[in-house]
Amino acid sequence: MILAKLKEATREQHEALENVVDVMNSTFSMDDYGALLEKFYRYYLAIEPALPAGELLSNGFDVESRRKLPSLERDLAVLGLLHEAQKENGPRPEIPVFDGPAKAFGTVYVLEGATLGGQIISRHLSTHLGITPENGGSFFYGYGPATGPMWKDFGAVITAYAESNGHENEMIEGAKETFESFRTFFEASRQTKH
Repeated sequence: MILAKLKEATREQHEALENVVDVMNSTFSMDDYGALLEKFYRYYLAIEPALPAGELLSNGFDVESRRKLPSLERDLAVLGLLHEAQKENGPRPEIPVFDGPAKAFGTVYVLEGATLGGQIISRHLSTHLGITPENGGSFFYGYGPATGPMWKDFGAVITAYAESNGHENEMIEGAKETFESFRTFFEASRQTKH
């Protein structure tokens, strides 16, 4: 099954990214949270428009209904950080180049997986900082109670694509490149902040 192969093949990149995006530590503050949201915003601002939405849709996956930029903009606006986040400053993300739906499916695997993992982060933010979907936490809240079912829907679509088209290596490559581009951008952003 392609999801298991993607998980195994990207384990190292996934762990490296988690080490850079350290939300769960006890010293994580509201300032840290605002800076983190700005990084996510700048990354999604680069990657979401680059996804070949038409090709993905023709293969059963609707990117439009899953875009995260609106929730990131809403959260940053609630926190009074949207204007600052929209300024062109600091490093720009180097995102994967999509030459077809296979690599894009690898990228979407990372983005949808982040939404799944966001459920744990959302609960942590609520407990430790009082952040809820209503007061700046909608990005990590993701699809809320629908997150699990939406992950299963994505799993069915990517599995059907892999079974009918193959291209597993391209999907794995897309996922690895996405994890790496996330990590290198977050590391570069961390070094240029204050």
